[in-house]
Amino acid sequence: MNDQLRIRMKGHLGGQLSRFREQVGLSQRGRLDDDWDEEFGERELRSKQEGHVKLTLWRYADDDWMIALTYERDSLPSDEAEALRRNILDAAAAAGMTVTAQSPTQTFQ
Repeated sequence: MNDQLRIRMKGHLGGQLSRFREQVGLSQRGRLDDDWDEEFGERELRSKQEGHVKLTLWRYADDDWMIALTYERDSLPSDEAEALRRNILDAAAAAGMTVTAQSPTQTFQ
């Protein structure tokens, strides 16, 4: 999979996790009280047969989150990716998260 967009966020989603996932259209995955859970939601934007494109929410620590838009063959058209990016930023702001980094090409650790 190739990266098209990554957004790193700081803050405690806690009670806002369901709302954030709903605003961004992510499935429900992971449990906040489980230290081992890292993946907290996913949304398939293009099927595997069409060249898989998906959006995934990851947690690295209680207050360290990252959402990634990845693709297998062809990336999303730039206008769709930009609309998705704005939606993610709006959802993050509504949840009280602080965006610490965004990149269309850089991989965050």
